Amino acid sequence: MAYCYDGKTYETIKEMAEEYGIDRERIYSFRHRGWSLEEAMRMCIDDVRGRGRLFEYNGKLYRSPKALAEEYGLPWNSLSHYMQRCKTVEEAVKSCKEAQEKKITLWGKQYQSRYEVAEAFGIRETSITFRSYTRKATLEEIVLELLQKEPIYFEGNTYNTLTELCAKYQVQPCNVFECLKYGKTLEEAVYLPIRNNGKRYEVEYEGKVYQNAAFLCREYHISKSLVKGQQRYKPEYSFIKCFQMIKQLRDECKWPDTEVFAFIPRLKVQGTFYKSLADFAAVIGMTRGQIDAYKSRHHYKNMIEALQAMQRDRIPAYKTEYGLLSYSEARKRRYTYAQIEKLEYIPENG
Repeated sequence: MAYCYDGKTYETIKEMAEEYGIDRERIYSFRHRGWSLEEAMRMCIDDVRGRGRLFEYNGKLYRSPKALAEEYGLPWNSLSHYMQRCKTVEEAVKSCKEAQEKKITLWGKQYQSRYEVAEAFGIRETSITFRSYTRKATLEEIVLELLQKEPIYFEGNTYNTLTELCAKYQVQPCNVFECLKYGKTLEEAVYLPIRNNGKRYEVEYEGKVYQNAAFLCREYHISKSLVKGQQRYKPEYSFIKCFQMIKQLRDECKWPDTEVFAFIPRLKVQGTFYKSLADFAAVIGMTRGQIDAYKSRHHYKNMIEALQAMQRDRIPAYKTEYGLLSYSEARKRRYTYAQIEKLEYIPENG
């Protein structure tokens, strides 16, 4: 069987692939999926990668809206939205570009789109869009809420909360929030130092005078919000008195100097501090309810005794494609009784 492409005839697909320096297996793959020879050759010659529906714009092929959006600097989810509602790709790209020209104002600063806002603050654009349509809140309120509740992407790393990000860079979360409200980006709020605006609220501690309470807390790597929180419970105590209490607790915990003391830890296991029992339970793959139930069932006085006993106890586990699971976890994964019996049983040291 002869194959004709671009006015030339080839005896085999292998010969045609060698002529153009492409992989013949890709041609076979496209042909088996119902593509014509011309379309398959064009896909291989242009080296169009990806899966899904094929798009053509300005004479170039794309296998996804995301690839097209990245080349023209458009938010890919918005472009996908317009592609589903417009008749042609050209119309969708035009509508998406027009939508980007309508600037968004956030804290006195203009952004081209929600996507640009998300990039500036390290949050997800889909979360901003979802809350914009489901809640009666301003864009400022939505961004502040996402910074406190959702993971933040900053300089190649992901942080669970803004407090964790501030602890990494040894800055106060309250200072970062104030900088954001004055129109700073997340990067500017983290890196820019506190400037003296002419109002001095000097405090003295151990014979040294500080410009304000924030400077005092920054020098000792203690969160100002944590000290203020203790002061709410003891209004008769001064800020310095509460600061001394927090510093004493920090020294007793032997908190590392490289981290900001931003919460009162409940327990320390193998050199790592945990804010609550739930945080520790999540790290070891359990829930707080499981630890509480074990403590109540065996009538232990406190959590430490319960954890020590659980460490010595023989807890069976089953080896699955999800890793080691207890019997209850295997049932949650919708394993049947017969399937659990067939899973590999792991003894105590497994």
